[in-house]
Amino acid sequence: MSKERPPEPLDFFIWTVEDVGLWLEEINLGGYRQIFKDNGVNGEYLEGMSMFTTEQILRFIRRCHMKWGDFITLCKELRRIKGSPSVSKHSCVECRHTHTFHTRMQKFAAVS
Repeated sequence: MSKERPPEPLDFFIWTVEDVGLWLEEINLGGYRQIFKDNGVNGEYLEGMSMFTTEQILRFIRRCHMKWGDFITLCKELRRIKGSPSVSKHSCVECRHTHTFHTRMQKFAAVS
């Protein structure tokens, strides 16, 4: 990917750590760029986040020192690029799980 422009959503799961950093800048979460890099967060990791348990989500938020609102933004943006017409479509099971994941996180964030 080019270092001057954010990566394309097409096949985001093959993004490098640097690509993820550029994308974070694009979605106004650039403050997390270094900590994501330090934790090796690449596209494959982002793809797997839809399968996280609540405990894994909480560990990720603590490890990256994320605010809840920023985590929700990250999830919404991931959902957007997963739904992008240029992104490979996933099975209904994964889609359903992703929707459950976001709904659960929105409910949890509303309680906090």
